[in-house]
Amino acid sequence: MATYDTLESSLEDSRPLEVFVFALGSASYRFTSAMSTVTLGGLDYAPEAISRGAISQGADERNRNLVVTVPATNSFASQYVDIVPSEAATLSIIRLQRNESPTFNTEVLIFKGKVQSVRFPDNGTAAEITCRSIEAAASQNIPRFTFMSLCNHVLFDDACGVASASFTHTGAASSVSAAQMTIAGLNASGLDVTGGYATPTAGDDFRLIVAQSGDDITLLLPFGSDVSGADVQVFAGCDHTLTGDCALVFDNVIEFGGYAFVPSKNIFSTGLD
Repeated sequence: MATYDTLESSLEDSRPLEVFVFALGSASYRFTSAMSTVTLGGLDYAPEAISRGAISQGADERNRNLVVTVPATNSFASQYVDIVPSEAATLSIIRLQRNESPTFNTEVLIFKGKVQSVRFPDNGTAAEITCRSIEAAASQNIPRFTFMSLCNHVLFDDACGVASASFTHTGAASSVSAAQMTIAGLNASGLDVTGGYATPTAGDDFRLIVAQSGDDITLLLPFGSDVSGADVQVFAGCDHTLTGDCALVFDNVIEFGGYAFVPSKNIFSTGLD
């Protein structure tokens, strides 16, 4: 019986293949480096002209990125052609041995990380997907709170505690032109959604709202698909100041996550005058 470990260490009998899983929102894109479809756990992985760089190990592993190259027509890479998706994508790579018995009995996860960027070199015929491993999370600053006058919380998160359902409005989108659109009934709702976000009710895409004028909103980036006539849900924004939106809009001063009375003047650099 040929085991994975035996085959992996063999110079003559090793016939490895890899499967790649890109997860973007609720969608999954599955590919394999094999010449034909691979079925694993009841899921099919489509053959693709896919290659990757070396997976580094060692002290500087957290500082290195993995580059995966696919044709520009690849179904995952094509999501980044016009507009970057609103949600972060992840990549998992699993290594298998073709001759293992029982077949594909051992699945070895050799990489898991987050997609950092997608570029299209070679006159747009290829797509280079740059990913950073989950170990890179260890390089983040902990704690994440900083000593500043603005609130450190994300509006509507568990630390903030404000219920998003109380500060949202849903209306049909019309007059859609790139990043601008009209949301029916928004002005009458009384919400200020500047700095908030919008999301179609049918889907998981979302965009930051950078400006509002009555029923009209301007998004940071257009939606990836046409939302004309569709219901779009918009959420209020917050200026993250204690005496501003925290008190006047959300009545949530008790949960304020900043240091409102931090002096704006640094006497060590400007002096006392």
